[in-house]
Amino acid sequence: MKKTARTLSLVLALAMTMTLFAGTAFAAEGPADMVLKGGVVETMVDHAEAEALAVKDGEIVYVGDDAGAEAYIGENTQVIELDGRMVAPGFIDGHIHGAMPYLTEETELSLAGMEADLEGYKAAVSEFVEAHPDYDIYLIGSMDLKAFPESQAENSWLDEICSDKPIACTDVSLHGRLLNSKAIEMCGLTKDTPNPPSGNIYKDENGELTGYFSDCSDILTGLPEFEYTDEQRTEAFLKLQAEANSYGVTSFDSGGEDVMTPELLNDLYEEGKLNVRFNYNFFWPDASTEGAEGAIQYIEDNKQYESDFLNVRQVKFKVDGVPEGKSSYLLEPYDPAAGEAPDYVSSAASTQEDLTDFVVAVNTAGYTVQTHCMGDASVQMAVNAYEASQDALGDAQKECRNKIAHVNLVLEEDVQRMADLKVIAAMQPMWFYYDPFFSPLEEQMFGAERFASEYHIRDMMDTGLIITGSNDYYVTLDFAPLHAIEAGATQCSPYPGEDTQPDLYTRNADQAVSVYEMMQLYTTNAAYGAFLDDRAGTIEVGKKADLVVLGQNILTCDVTAISDTTVDYTISDGRIVYEG
Repeated sequence: MKKTARTLSLVLALAMTMTLFAGTAFAAEGPADMVLKGGVVETMVDHAEAEALAVKDGEIVYVGDDAGAEAYIGENTQVIELDGRMVAPGFIDGHIHGAMPYLTEETELSLAGMEADLEGYKAAVSEFVEAHPDYDIYLIGSMDLKAFPESQAENSWLDEICSDKPIACTDVSLHGRLLNSKAIEMCGLTKDTPNPPSGNIYKDENGELTGYFSDCSDILTGLPEFEYTDEQRTEAFLKLQAEANSYGVTSFDSGGEDVMTPELLNDLYEEGKLNVRFNYNFFWPDASTEGAEGAIQYIEDNKQYESDFLNVRQVKFKVDGVPEGKSSYLLEPYDPAAGEAPDYVSSAASTQEDLTDFVVAVNTAGYTVQTHCMGDASVQMAVNAYEASQDALGDAQKECRNKIAHVNLVLEEDVQRMADLKVIAAMQPMWFYYDPFFSPLEEQMFGAERFASEYHIRDMMDTGLIITGSNDYYVTLDFAPLHAIEAGATQCSPYPGEDTQPDLYTRNADQAVSVYEMMQLYTTNAAYGAFLDDRAGTIEVGKKADLVVLGQNILTCDVTAISDTTVDYTISDGRIVYEG
Protein backbone atom coordinates (compact mmCIF):
# COMPACT_ATOMS: atom_id res chain seq x y z
CA MET A 1 0.00 0.00 0.00
CA LYS A 2 2.87 2.36 0.75
CA LYS A 3 4.15 2.09 -2.84
CA THR A 4 0.68 2.76 -4.27
CA ALA A 5 0.17 5.80 -2.03
CA ARG A 6 3.57 7.19 -2.96
CA THR A 7 2.88 6.74 -6.68
CA LEU A 8 -0.43 8.60 -6.33
CA SER A 9 1.33 11.35 -4.38
CA LEU A 10 3.88 11.79 -7.16
CA VAL A 11 1.14 12.00 -9.79
CA LEU A 12 -0.66 14.69 -7.81
CA ALA A 13 2.62 16.53 -7.25
CA LEU A 14 3.32 16.51 -10.99
CA ALA A 15 -0.12 17.93 -11.68
CA MET A 16 0.41 20.66 -9.12
CA THR A 17 3.79 21.50 -10.60
CA MET A 18 2.03 22.55 -13.77
CA THR A 19 -0.04 25.12 -11.86
CA LEU A 20 0.99 28.73 -12.28
CA PHE A 21 0.48 31.34 -9.60
CA ALA A 22 -2.28 33.58 -10.92
CA GLY A 23 -0.48 36.43 -9.21
CA THR A 24 -0.06 37.49 -5.62
CA ALA A 25 1.09 40.92 -4.57
CA PHE A 26 0.87 43.58 -1.94
CA ALA A 27 0.65 47.26 -2.64
CA ALA A 28 4.10 48.79 -2.98
CA GLU A 29 4.76 52.48 -3.31
CA GLY A 30 6.26 53.06 -6.73
CA PRO A 31 7.99 50.61 -9.06
CA ALA A 32 9.96 47.58 -7.86
CA ASP A 33 13.73 47.63 -7.48
CA MET A 34 14.06 44.38 -9.41
CA VAL A 35 11.85 42.23 -11.62
CA LEU A 36 12.69 38.75 -12.84
CA LYS A 37 10.44 37.51 -15.63
CA GLY A 38 10.12 35.03 -18.45
CA GLY A 39 11.19 31.96 -16.54
CA VAL A 40 10.16 29.18 -14.22
CA VAL A 41 9.78 30.44 -10.66
CA GLU A 42 9.73 27.39 -8.37
CA THR A 43 8.12 28.80 -5.26
CA MET A 44 8.53 25.64 -3.12
CA VAL A 45 4.95 26.22 -1.97
CA ASP A 46 2.88 23.12 -2.75
CA HIS A 47 4.71 22.63 -6.07
CA ALA A 48 3.24 25.88 -7.44
CA GLU A 49 5.21 27.66 -10.16
CA ALA A 50 5.10 31.21 -11.53
CA GLU A 51 6.70 33.09 -14.42
CA ALA A 52 7.88 36.25 -12.70
CA LEU A 53 8.47 38.03 -9.43
CA ALA A 54 9.17 41.56 -8.23
CA VAL A 55 11.36 42.81 -5.39
CA LYS A 56 11.31 46.08 -3.46
CA ASP A 57 13.37 47.06 -0.42
CA GLY A 58 14.74 43.54 -0.15
CA GLU A 59 11.33 41.85 -0.04
CA ILE A 60 9.24 39.98 -2.58
CA VAL A 61 6.23 42.11 -3.51
CA TYR A 62 4.82 40.12 -6.43
CA VAL A 63 4.78 36.49 -7.61
CA GLY A 64 2.80 35.60 -10.71
CA ASP A 65 2.70 35.74 -14.48
CA ASP A 66 4.72 37.97 -16.76
CA ALA A 67 1.78 40.21 -17.60
CA GLY A 68 1.22 41.08 -13.95
CA ALA A 69 4.91 41.83 -13.43
CA GLU A 70 4.81 44.65 -15.98
CA ALA A 71 3.03 46.91 -13.49
CA TYR A 72 6.11 46.78 -11.24
CA ILE A 73 8.60 47.92 -13.87
CA GLY A 74 9.65 51.55 -13.73
CA GLU A 75 12.44 53.63 -15.20
CA ASN A 76 14.99 52.50 -12.59
CA THR A 77 13.80 48.92 -12.11
CA GLN A 78 16.47 46.32 -12.80
CA VAL A 79 14.87 43.74 -15.08
CA ILE A 80 16.38 40.27 -15.40
CA GLU A 81 15.11 38.42 -18.45
CA LEU A 82 15.17 34.78 -17.45
CA ASP A 83 14.71 33.34 -20.93
CA GLY A 84 13.22 30.18 -19.49
CA ARG A 85 15.72 29.77 -16.68
CA MET A 86 14.73 28.64 -13.22
CA VAL A 87 14.39 30.79 -10.09
CA ALA A 88 14.35 29.02 -6.73
CA PRO A 89 14.63 30.15 -3.12
CA GLY A 90 18.24 30.74 -2.15
CA PHE A 91 19.75 27.51 -0.90
CA ILE A 92 20.25 27.04 2.83
CA ASP A 93 23.17 24.92 4.02
CA GLY A 94 21.82 22.98 6.99
CA HIS A 95 25.12 22.08 8.69
CA ILE A 96 28.28 24.07 7.96
CA HIS A 97 31.19 24.64 10.30
CA GLY A 98 32.90 27.79 9.13
CA ALA A 99 35.82 29.38 7.37
CA MET A 100 38.69 27.53 9.04
CA PRO A 101 40.28 26.31 5.75
CA TYR A 102 40.49 29.92 4.58
CA LEU A 103 41.87 31.05 7.95
CA THR A 104 44.60 28.42 8.07
CA GLU A 105 45.54 28.28 4.39
CA GLU A 106 48.93 29.90 5.12
CA THR A 107 49.70 28.15 8.41
CA GLU A 108 48.50 24.60 7.65
CA LEU A 109 49.37 22.12 4.91
CA SER A 110 46.26 20.60 3.36
CA LEU A 111 46.58 17.15 1.81
CA ALA A 112 43.17 17.54 0.12
CA GLY A 113 43.29 16.55 -3.51
CA MET A 114 46.29 14.27 -3.05
CA GLU A 115 46.13 10.52 -3.56
CA ALA A 116 45.84 8.52 -0.35
CA ASP A 117 49.49 7.51 -0.62
CA LEU A 118 51.94 7.52 2.28
CA GLU A 119 54.99 8.24 0.13
CA GLY A 120 53.26 11.27 -1.34
CA TYR A 121 52.32 12.44 2.15
CA LYS A 122 55.93 12.09 3.31
CA ALA A 123 57.20 14.24 0.47
CA ALA A 124 54.57 16.94 0.97
CA VAL A 125 55.05 17.16 4.75
CA SER A 126 58.85 17.19 4.43
CA GLU A 127 58.68 20.07 1.97
CA PHE A 128 56.28 21.97 4.24
CA VAL A 129 58.52 21.55 7.30
CA GLU A 130 61.61 22.64 5.40
CA ALA A 131 59.81 25.70 4.02
CA HIS A 132 58.78 26.94 7.49
CA PRO A 133 61.72 26.57 9.87
CA ASP A 134 60.30 29.28 12.17
CA TYR A 135 57.03 27.48 12.96
CA ASP A 136 56.61 26.15 16.51
CA ILE A 137 54.20 23.45 15.29
CA TYR A 138 53.43 21.89 11.93
CA LEU A 139 49.73 21.41 11.24
CA ILE A 140 48.64 19.05 8.47
CA GLY A 141 45.02 18.69 7.33
CA SER A 142 42.84 16.33 5.26
CA MET A 143 44.88 13.18 5.89
CA ASP A 144 43.17 10.10 4.42
CA LEU A 145 43.43 7.02 6.64
CA LYS A 146 43.38 4.81 3.54
CA ALA A 147 47.01 5.84 2.94
CA PHE A 148 47.96 3.35 5.68
CA PRO A 149 47.79 -0.47 5.72
CA GLU A 150 44.39 -1.60 7.00
CA SER A 151 43.60 2.13 7.42
CA GLN A 152 45.59 2.13 10.68
CA ALA A 153 47.62 5.34 10.91
CA GLU A 154 50.99 5.34 12.70
CA ASN A 155 53.56 8.09 13.30
CA SER A 156 57.06 6.72 12.63
CA TRP A 157 57.24 8.63 9.34
CA LEU A 158 56.45 11.89 11.11
CA ASP A 159 59.27 11.30 13.62
CA GLU A 160 61.66 10.78 10.70
CA ILE A 161 60.64 14.13 9.20
CA CYS A 162 60.82 16.11 12.45
CA SER A 163 61.62 14.90 15.96
CA ASP A 164 62.25 18.17 17.83
CA LYS A 165 59.01 20.02 17.02
CA PRO A 166 55.40 18.83 17.20
CA ILE A 167 53.54 17.70 14.09
CA ALA A 168 49.76 17.24 14.23
CA CYS A 169 47.92 15.72 11.26
CA THR A 170 44.13 15.97 11.26
CA ASP A 171 42.29 13.40 9.18
CA VAL A 172 39.53 14.05 6.66
CA SER A 173 36.79 13.61 9.27
CA LEU A 174 38.32 16.26 11.58
CA HIS A 175 37.77 13.83 14.45
CA GLY A 176 41.11 12.04 14.33
CA ARG A 177 44.68 13.34 14.77
CA LEU A 178 48.03 11.69 14.15
CA LEU A 179 50.78 13.17 16.33
CA ASN A 180 54.52 12.69 16.17
CA SER A 181 56.33 11.63 19.34
CA LYS A 182 57.24 15.21 20.27
CA ALA A 183 53.61 16.27 20.16
CA ILE A 184 52.56 13.28 22.27
CA GLU A 185 55.21 14.17 24.82
CA MET A 186 54.03 17.79 24.95
CA CYS A 187 50.45 16.59 25.57
CA GLY A 188 51.73 14.50 28.48
CA LEU A 189 50.30 11.26 27.10
CA THR A 190 51.62 7.71 27.58
CA LYS A 191 50.47 4.21 26.71
CA ASP A 192 48.82 4.10 30.14
CA THR A 193 46.60 7.13 29.45
CA PRO A 194 42.96 5.94 29.51
CA ASN A 195 40.56 6.62 26.68
CA PRO A 196 38.54 9.81 27.25
CA PRO A 197 34.73 9.56 27.00
CA SER A 198 33.74 8.74 23.39
CA GLY A 199 37.44 8.77 22.40
CA ASN A 200 39.86 6.09 21.24
CA ILE A 201 43.64 6.06 21.81
CA TYR A 202 45.18 3.73 19.26
CA LYS A 203 47.87 1.24 20.24
CA ASP A 204 49.80 -1.44 18.36
CA GLU A 205 49.87 -5.15 19.14
CA ASN A 206 52.50 -4.50 21.82
CA GLY A 207 50.36 -1.91 23.58
CA GLU A 208 52.47 1.03 22.40
CA LEU A 209 50.99 4.27 21.11
CA THR A 210 50.67 4.49 17.34
CA GLY A 211 50.24 8.26 17.52
CA TYR A 212 46.65 8.23 16.26
CA PHE A 213 43.89 9.59 18.48
CA SER A 214 40.19 9.60 17.56
CA ASP A 215 37.88 12.08 19.29
CA CYS A 216 40.45 12.84 21.96
CA SER A 217 40.52 16.64 21.75
CA ASP A 218 40.00 16.93 25.52
CA ILE A 219 43.42 15.37 26.17
CA LEU A 220 45.33 16.70 23.15
CA THR A 221 46.28 19.88 24.95
CA GLY A 222 49.53 21.73 25.58
CA LEU A 223 50.51 22.16 21.93
CA PRO A 224 51.52 25.53 20.44
CA GLU A 225 48.76 27.38 18.62
CA PHE A 226 48.69 30.01 15.89
CA GLU A 227 47.01 33.24 16.90
CA TYR A 228 44.62 34.92 14.46
CA THR A 229 43.26 38.45 14.60
CA ASP A 230 39.61 39.40 14.23
CA GLU A 231 40.52 40.95 10.89
CA GLN A 232 41.97 37.65 9.66
CA ARG A 233 38.91 35.77 10.86
CA THR A 234 36.57 38.18 9.12
CA GLU A 235 38.57 38.05 5.90
CA ALA A 236 38.44 34.24 5.94
CA PHE A 237 34.67 34.31 6.47
CA LEU A 238 34.16 36.71 3.57
CA LYS A 239 36.00 34.26 1.32
CA LEU A 240 33.77 31.42 2.48
CA GLN A 241 30.69 33.60 1.99
CA ALA A 242 31.74 34.42 -1.58
CA GLU A 243 32.18 30.71 -2.32
CA ALA A 244 28.79 29.95 -0.80
CA ASN A 245 27.11 32.68 -2.87
CA SER A 246 28.65 31.21 -6.02
CA TYR A 247 26.76 27.98 -5.24
CA GLY A 248 23.45 29.79 -4.75
CA VAL A 249 23.66 29.58 -0.95
CA THR A 250 22.06 32.50 0.91
CA SER A 251 21.79 31.09 4.47
CA PHE A 252 23.77 28.93 6.90
CA ASP A 253 22.51 26.75 9.73
CA SER A 254 25.72 26.26 11.67
CA GLY A 255 27.04 22.86 12.64
CA GLY A 256 29.32 24.52 15.19
CA GLU A 257 31.04 27.80 14.29
CA ASP A 258 34.78 27.92 14.94
CA VAL A 259 35.93 31.18 13.35
CA MET A 260 33.32 33.92 13.76
CA THR A 261 31.59 35.18 16.90
CA PRO A 262 28.08 36.69 16.89
CA GLU A 263 29.72 40.08 17.45
CA LEU A 264 31.95 39.74 14.37
CA LEU A 265 28.98 38.62 12.26
CA ASN A 266 26.97 41.58 13.52
CA ASP A 267 29.82 43.91 12.55
CA LEU A 268 29.58 42.62 8.97
CA TYR A 269 25.79 43.04 9.04
CA GLU A 270 26.04 46.64 10.16
CA GLU A 271 28.60 47.29 7.42
CA GLY A 272 26.24 45.79 4.82
CA LYS A 273 28.68 42.96 4.06
CA LEU A 274 26.77 39.97 5.42
CA ASN A 275 25.23 38.12 2.47
CA VAL A 276 24.17 34.92 4.23
CA ARG A 277 21.57 34.63 6.95
CA PHE A 278 23.04 32.75 9.87
CA ASN A 279 21.55 30.49 12.53
CA TYR A 280 24.48 30.52 14.94
CA ASN A 281 25.70 27.44 16.80
CA PHE A 282 28.57 26.75 19.17
CA PHE A 283 30.13 23.62 20.66
CA TRP A 284 29.63 23.04 24.38
CA PRO A 285 31.80 20.45 26.19
CA ASP A 286 29.66 19.76 29.27
CA ALA A 287 26.29 18.04 28.98
CA SER A 288 24.75 18.37 32.44
CA THR A 289 22.46 20.72 34.31
CA GLU A 290 25.46 22.85 35.27
CA GLY A 291 26.75 22.78 31.70
CA ALA A 292 23.37 23.91 30.45
CA GLU A 293 23.56 27.00 32.66
CA GLY A 294 26.78 28.05 30.93
CA ALA A 295 25.40 27.39 27.45
CA ILE A 296 22.21 29.33 28.17
CA GLN A 297 24.23 32.23 29.52
CA TYR A 298 26.38 32.30 26.36
CA ILE A 299 23.24 32.46 24.20
CA GLU A 300 21.68 35.21 26.27
CA ASP A 301 24.89 37.24 26.36
CA ASN A 302 24.87 37.24 22.54
CA LYS A 303 21.17 37.88 21.94
CA GLN A 304 22.04 41.56 21.52
CA TYR A 305 23.53 40.77 18.10
CA GLU A 306 20.40 39.21 16.59
CA SER A 307 18.96 40.68 13.39
CA ASP A 308 17.22 39.61 10.17
CA PHE A 309 20.54 38.01 9.29
CA LEU A 310 21.50 36.41 12.59
CA ASN A 311 19.77 34.07 15.04
CA VAL A 312 21.49 33.13 18.31
CA ARG A 313 19.56 30.28 19.93
CA GLN A 314 21.41 26.99 19.39
CA VAL A 315 24.06 24.91 21.18
CA LYS A 316 25.77 21.70 20.08
CA PHE A 317 26.97 18.70 22.07
CA LYS A 318 29.04 15.89 20.53
CA VAL A 319 27.63 12.63 21.88
CA ASP A 320 30.08 10.35 20.05
CA GLY A 321 32.68 10.30 17.29
CA VAL A 322 32.98 8.87 13.79
CA PRO A 323 32.90 5.38 12.22
CA GLU A 324 36.34 5.58 10.62
CA GLY A 325 37.86 6.54 13.95
CA LYS A 326 35.98 3.70 15.67
CA SER A 327 34.57 6.27 18.06
CA SER A 328 30.92 6.07 16.97
CA TYR A 329 28.93 4.63 19.87
CA LEU A 330 27.17 1.42 18.75
CA LEU A 331 24.50 -0.87 20.11
CA GLU A 332 26.35 -3.92 18.75
CA PRO A 333 30.15 -4.44 18.54
CA TYR A 334 32.26 -3.23 15.63
CA ASP A 335 33.06 -5.67 12.85
CA PRO A 336 36.13 -7.88 13.43
CA ALA A 337 37.81 -6.07 10.50
CA ALA A 338 37.93 -2.96 12.72
CA GLY A 339 40.65 -4.68 14.76
CA GLU A 340 39.11 -4.01 18.16
CA ALA A 341 38.13 -6.32 21.03
CA PRO A 342 35.14 -8.55 20.22
CA ASP A 343 32.84 -6.59 22.54
CA TYR A 344 34.06 -3.10 21.57
CA VAL A 345 31.24 -0.58 20.96
CA SER A 346 33.10 2.69 21.84
CA SER A 347 31.38 4.99 24.35
CA ALA A 348 29.39 8.20 24.72
CA ALA A 349 30.73 11.57 25.82
CA SER A 350 28.15 11.79 28.59
CA THR A 351 25.79 9.66 30.61
CA GLN A 352 22.15 9.40 29.58
CA GLU A 353 21.14 11.24 32.74
CA ASP A 354 23.48 14.18 32.11
CA LEU A 355 22.51 14.48 28.46
CA THR A 356 18.83 14.43 29.37
CA ASP A 357 19.29 17.08 32.05
CA PHE A 358 21.19 19.25 29.55
CA VAL A 359 18.54 18.98 26.83
CA VAL A 360 15.63 19.60 29.20
CA ALA A 361 17.31 22.64 30.73
CA VAL A 362 18.26 24.25 27.39
CA ASN A 363 14.83 23.50 25.89
CA THR A 364 13.12 24.90 28.97
CA ALA A 365 14.95 28.17 28.30
CA GLY A 366 13.49 28.04 24.77
CA TYR A 367 16.67 27.16 22.90
CA THR A 368 17.78 24.44 20.48
CA VAL A 369 20.08 21.52 21.26
CA GLN A 370 21.91 19.99 18.32
CA THR A 371 23.64 16.66 18.98
CA HIS A 372 26.34 14.98 16.91
CA CYS A 373 25.50 11.27 16.64
CA MET A 374 27.05 8.77 14.21
CA GLY A 375 26.24 5.50 15.96
CA ASP A 376 22.88 3.90 16.65
CA ALA A 377 23.54 3.94 20.41
CA SER A 378 24.34 7.65 20.43
CA VAL A 379 21.26 8.45 18.32
CA GLN A 380 19.15 6.47 20.77
CA MET A 381 20.62 8.45 23.69
CA ALA A 382 19.82 11.75 21.98
CA VAL A 383 16.26 10.69 21.14
CA ASN A 384 15.76 9.55 24.72
CA ALA A 385 16.82 13.01 25.90
CA TYR A 386 14.51 14.79 23.45
CA GLU A 387 11.65 12.49 24.47
CA ALA A 388 12.26 13.37 28.12
CA SER A 389 12.12 17.03 27.11
CA GLN A 390 8.77 16.38 25.42
CA ASP A 391 7.52 14.74 28.62
CA ALA A 392 8.62 17.78 30.64
CA LEU A 393 7.59 20.56 28.28
CA GLY A 394 4.87 19.14 26.05
CA ASP A 395 4.64 20.65 22.58
CA ALA A 396 7.07 23.39 23.59
CA GLN A 397 9.81 20.82 22.95
CA LYS A 398 8.82 20.67 19.29
CA GLU A 399 9.11 24.45 19.02
CA CYS A 400 12.78 24.20 20.02
CA ARG A 401 13.45 22.42 16.68
CA ASN A 402 16.12 20.17 18.15
CA LYS A 403 18.46 18.41 15.75
CA ILE A 404 20.59 15.32 15.43
CA ALA A 405 23.49 15.80 13.03
CA HIS A 406 24.42 12.97 10.65
CA VAL A 407 22.07 10.17 11.83
CA ASN A 408 23.82 7.72 9.53
CA LEU A 409 23.26 4.60 11.65
CA VAL A 410 19.90 4.47 13.41
CA LEU A 411 17.23 1.96 14.39
CA GLU A 412 13.91 2.18 12.53
CA GLU A 413 12.02 2.76 15.76
CA ASP A 414 14.29 5.69 16.63
CA VAL A 415 13.67 7.26 13.21
CA GLN A 416 9.94 7.12 13.93
CA ARG A 417 10.48 8.61 17.40
CA MET A 418 12.46 11.47 15.83
CA ALA A 419 9.61 12.11 13.40
CA ASP A 420 7.01 12.05 16.16
CA LEU A 421 9.07 14.46 18.29
CA LYS A 422 9.78 16.70 15.27
CA VAL A 423 13.52 16.29 15.87
CA ILE A 424 15.32 17.35 12.70
CA ALA A 425 17.88 15.13 10.98
CA ALA A 426 20.74 17.31 9.69
CA MET A 427 22.11 14.99 7.01
CA GLN A 428 24.76 15.02 4.27
CA PRO A 429 23.65 13.84 0.79
CA MET A 430 27.25 13.60 -0.43
CA TRP A 431 27.59 10.69 2.00
CA PHE A 432 24.52 8.86 0.67
CA TYR A 433 26.36 7.25 -2.24
CA TYR A 434 29.43 5.02 -2.16
CA ASP A 435 31.94 7.83 -1.87
CA PRO A 436 35.69 7.07 -2.07
CA PHE A 437 36.60 8.86 1.20
CA PHE A 438 34.32 7.53 3.92
CA SER A 439 32.40 4.57 2.49
CA PRO A 440 35.27 2.03 2.38
CA LEU A 441 36.23 2.93 5.95
CA GLU A 442 32.66 2.70 7.25
CA GLU A 443 32.19 -0.63 5.51
CA GLN A 444 35.38 -1.94 7.13
CA MET A 445 34.40 -0.79 10.62
CA PHE A 446 30.69 -1.67 10.55
CA GLY A 447 30.68 -4.70 8.26
CA ALA A 448 28.79 -5.00 4.96
CA GLU A 449 25.32 -5.66 6.40
CA ARG A 450 25.31 -2.79 8.86
CA PHE A 451 26.98 -0.50 6.30
CA ALA A 452 24.12 -1.21 3.88
CA SER A 453 21.59 -0.19 6.54
CA GLU A 454 22.87 3.41 6.64
CA TYR A 455 21.19 6.39 4.94
CA HIS A 456 17.81 4.83 4.17
CA ILE A 457 16.55 8.26 3.16
CA ARG A 458 13.37 7.17 1.36
CA ASP A 459 12.28 5.16 4.36
CA MET A 460 13.19 7.99 6.74
CA MET A 461 11.19 10.56 4.76
CA ASP A 462 8.19 8.24 4.66
CA THR A 463 7.93 8.44 8.47
CA GLY A 464 7.45 12.20 8.22
CA LEU A 465 10.96 12.94 9.49
CA ILE A 466 12.21 16.43 8.61
CA ILE A 467 15.63 16.22 6.95
CA THR A 468 17.89 19.14 6.10
CA GLY A 469 20.68 19.10 3.55
CA SER A 470 24.34 20.02 3.86
CA ASN A 471 27.76 18.62 3.05
CA ASP A 472 29.28 19.23 6.50
CA TYR A 473 31.88 21.65 5.15
CA TYR A 474 34.76 21.50 5.83
CA VAL A 475 34.67 17.77 6.50
CA THR A 476 33.49 17.52 2.90
CA LEU A 477 35.15 20.36 1.03
CA ASP A 478 32.57 20.39 -1.77
CA PHE A 479 29.42 21.99 -0.36
CA ALA A 480 27.64 22.87 -3.62
CA PRO A 481 23.92 22.09 -3.11
CA LEU A 482 23.41 21.15 -6.76
CA HIS A 483 25.92 18.32 -6.39
CA ALA A 484 24.16 17.09 -3.26
CA ILE A 485 20.69 17.35 -4.83
CA GLU A 486 21.79 15.11 -7.69
CA ALA A 487 23.44 12.64 -5.31
CA GLY A 488 20.29 12.30 -3.24
CA ALA A 489 18.09 11.85 -6.30
CA THR A 490 20.35 9.21 -7.86
CA GLN A 491 22.09 7.69 -4.80
CA CYS A 492 25.17 7.82 -7.05
CA SER A 493 28.15 10.13 -7.43
CA PRO A 494 27.31 13.46 -9.08
CA TYR A 495 30.79 13.86 -10.57
CA PRO A 496 31.60 13.45 -14.29
CA GLY A 497 32.99 10.01 -15.02
CA GLU A 498 31.53 8.64 -11.80
CA ASP A 499 27.86 9.44 -12.43
CA THR A 500 27.90 7.03 -15.38
CA GLN A 501 29.22 4.16 -13.22
CA PRO A 502 26.32 3.29 -10.91
CA ASP A 503 27.73 -0.18 -10.26
CA LEU A 504 30.72 1.42 -8.52
CA TYR A 505 29.20 4.44 -6.84
CA THR A 506 25.56 3.62 -6.06
CA ARG A 507 24.88 2.64 -2.48
CA ASN A 508 21.13 2.12 -1.93
CA ALA A 509 19.37 2.61 -5.27
CA ASP A 510 15.94 1.94 -3.73
CA GLN A 511 16.43 4.87 -1.35
CA ALA A 512 16.55 7.53 -4.08
CA VAL A 513 14.15 10.44 -3.55
CA SER A 514 12.71 12.99 -5.97
CA VAL A 515 14.55 16.11 -7.06
CA TYR A 516 11.79 18.22 -5.51
CA GLU A 517 12.27 16.45 -2.18
CA MET A 518 16.00 17.11 -2.38
CA MET A 519 15.28 20.78 -3.06
CA GLN A 520 13.14 20.81 0.09
CA LEU A 521 16.19 19.70 2.11
CA TYR A 522 17.96 22.89 1.00
CA THR A 523 14.99 25.29 1.13
CA THR A 524 11.82 24.77 3.16
CA ASN A 525 13.19 22.13 5.53
CA ALA A 526 16.44 23.95 6.15
CA ALA A 527 14.62 27.25 6.68
CA TYR A 528 12.45 25.61 9.30
CA GLY A 529 15.46 24.08 11.04
CA ALA A 530 17.29 27.41 11.09
CA PHE A 531 14.29 29.45 12.34
CA LEU A 532 14.37 31.31 9.02
CA ASP A 533 11.01 30.08 7.72
CA ASP A 534 9.42 33.45 8.49
CA ARG A 535 11.71 35.13 5.97
CA ALA A 536 13.34 32.52 3.69
CA GLY A 537 12.95 29.06 2.15
CA THR A 538 10.05 29.84 -0.20
CA ILE A 539 9.23 32.44 -2.83
CA GLU A 540 6.19 34.23 -1.45
CA VAL A 541 5.03 37.82 -1.15
CA GLY A 542 6.39 39.22 2.09
CA LYS A 543 9.39 36.91 2.25
CA LYS A 544 12.93 38.24 1.88
CA ALA A 545 14.29 38.24 -1.65
CA ASP A 546 16.86 35.46 -1.16
CA LEU A 547 16.95 33.81 -4.57
CA VAL A 548 19.04 31.73 -6.93
CA VAL A 549 18.74 31.82 -10.73
CA LEU A 550 19.78 28.52 -12.30
CA GLY A 551 20.75 27.94 -15.91
CA GLN A 552 18.07 25.28 -16.39
CA ASN A 553 15.04 23.76 -14.70
CA ILE A 554 16.52 21.05 -12.50
CA LEU A 555 13.07 19.51 -11.98
CA THR A 556 12.74 18.63 -15.67
CA CYS A 557 16.32 18.20 -16.94
CA ASP A 558 18.13 14.86 -16.97
CA VAL A 559 18.86 14.13 -13.32
CA THR A 560 22.56 13.52 -14.05
CA ALA A 561 22.78 17.06 -15.48
CA ILE A 562 21.75 18.75 -12.23
CA SER A 563 25.33 19.00 -10.95
CA ASP A 564 26.36 20.64 -14.23
CA THR A 565 23.70 23.34 -13.95
CA THR A 566 25.08 26.86 -13.73
CA VAL A 567 24.31 29.33 -10.98
CA ASP A 568 23.69 32.51 -12.98
CA TYR A 569 22.65 34.85 -10.14
CA THR A 570 22.52 34.68 -6.38
CA ILE A 571 20.37 37.35 -4.75
CA SER A 572 20.49 38.09 -1.02
CA ASP A 573 17.99 40.50 0.52
CA GLY A 574 17.26 41.86 -2.94
CA ARG A 575 20.95 42.44 -3.78
CA ILE A 576 22.82 40.55 -6.48
CA VAL A 577 25.75 39.06 -4.56
CA TYR A 578 26.93 36.69 -7.29
CA GLU A 579 26.66 36.76 -11.06
CA GLY A 580 27.99 33.84 -13.06
